[in-house]
Amino acid sequence: MTARETPLVQTLVTLGYLSVLVFAWGGNYTLVKIALEDGGPLTFSALRFCGAAVVIAGAMILFGRGRQLLPYRGERTALAVIGFFQISVMTVLTAIAMLWIEAGRTVLIAYSMAVWAMLFSVPLLGERISPRLVFGTALGLGGLVVLTEPWQMSWHEQEVIFGSTIALMGTIAWALGAVLYRRRVWQSPFSSQVFWQIACGGALTTMAALVLEFDEPLTLSPSFTAILVYNWLLPTSLGFWCWARALSRTSATSAGQFLLLSPVFGVCLSYWVLDEPLSPSLLASAVLIILGAFLSLKASGEAARG
Repeated sequence: MTARETPLVQTLVTLGYLSVLVFAWGGNYTLVKIALEDGGPLTFSALRFCGAAVVIAGAMILFGRGRQLLPYRGERTALAVIGFFQISVMTVLTAIAMLWIEAGRTVLIAYSMAVWAMLFSVPLLGERISPRLVFGTALGLGGLVVLTEPWQMSWHEQEVIFGSTIALMGTIAWALGAVLYRRRVWQSPFSSQVFWQIACGGALTTMAALVLEFDEPLTLSPSFTAILVYNWLLPTSLGFWCWARALSRTSATSAGQFLLLSPVFGVCLSYWVLDEPLSPSLLASAVLIILGAFLSLKASGEAARG
């Protein structure tokens, strides 16, 4: 929040960044699952990160900001660690999990991120968990449960347990990285921060893919290529830039709470594109999530002003 921004303007701008993420990340779990039919999760993630890093670098050079490509020296190691957790580990483990579990179950686990961020924020940031924040988070998760109907899913099969555990590890890593990002005020430009995190993630993931998936078949089908290019541009380059912007303005818990609208958007996208039916639970889910996000953002704003 800048000195010229009123609390209302701050909230609206923050919601703008998070709304872009709802669009960019909302239907991407299904797309990634489709892409994994033609390549391994590590290979796809490596191509995704490296391509996105090239896109960001090219854009910065094109707009005359090539000299700002790297973060300031005192911030590079910390940003690389944060990127490892909230970009590399989260994205790769989520992709690996979808080899064993469906996209809906992965979404349910991934967007429990707000709870883990709230828990990490207490010891790492010294944040106070207010009743309003807890209630807002509970409402949002309740909306996610209504949407995904986990009681209809099978949780006792060994493959499901294994995939769910991997997805949960990725979610916890995402929450930890987001909270660590909130621990300091960064001086490097946001584009430099995002480039560095994605580039470091791409280098690590590429090495892992070369070792663990060197004999995995890779088919550059039209669908794989289209999904990969889409991931370069929106979910990765623009998505993590908006995520960094949002985290500079509100808590990781509140940001994660608003992102619960991502699966709602994903369901609506399936209706528009695939003509899949919309259930009455979608409206109830959206109402709960929006109300929960409003309460969480209001609690975060009051804590920041206090």
